[in-house]
Amino acid sequence: MHFKGWRLHFVLLAALLCLSLLTGGQWAYRHFGQEKPLADALEAVPGVQGVQITSGTTGMEVAVTLGKVTDLQQTYRQLEKVIQEIYGQQPVKVIIKDNPSPVLDRLWQASQYAVYEASVRGNFTTMATSLAELAGKAGVPDYAVNIDERNIYLQFSQGQNYLYRVIPRQNNSQQGGGV
Repeated sequence: MHFKGWRLHFVLLAALLCLSLLTGGQWAYRHFGQEKPLADALEAVPGVQGVQITSGTTGMEVAVTLGKVTDLQQTYRQLEKVIQEIYGQQPVKVIIKDNPSPVLDRLWQASQYAVYEASVRGNFTTMATSLAELAGKAGVPDYAVNIDERNIYLQFSQGQNYLYRVIPRQNNSQQGGGV
């Protein structure tokens, strides 16, 4: 078929070939240039058992399966450091996968009120007292809570099961647009 001297089937074939090359090149760059190095670097962090990276409409999501760790805060900071070294300031959502039991899930459900209240109000001593009380009632003596300027790190452990939560703090400086 000709259109003003052009053979349309060759034009369409060339356009399709260019589109395929560009799409394949973009995939190869993202996979081999970013995702694979990130997964390899994250798997080198102590306690990491697996990494799954997905790209969505809201940005990059990194699901990290953790084994038992002694200090969730330290492990999470190492994960953030590795991600920042590879992706810089691009927004990346980190999802921690753990191995909870029904008892640990119920304990987390009961603890949420104190934890989220502390993330907003800053009453961390009340939160710590409440968590100790709830963990004692649930028969979970092995727990830890750590706090830094950005997050609350909560970990419960019972036998072979463990539950990790990283809850962002809502500081007044962040709400007011300050540093």
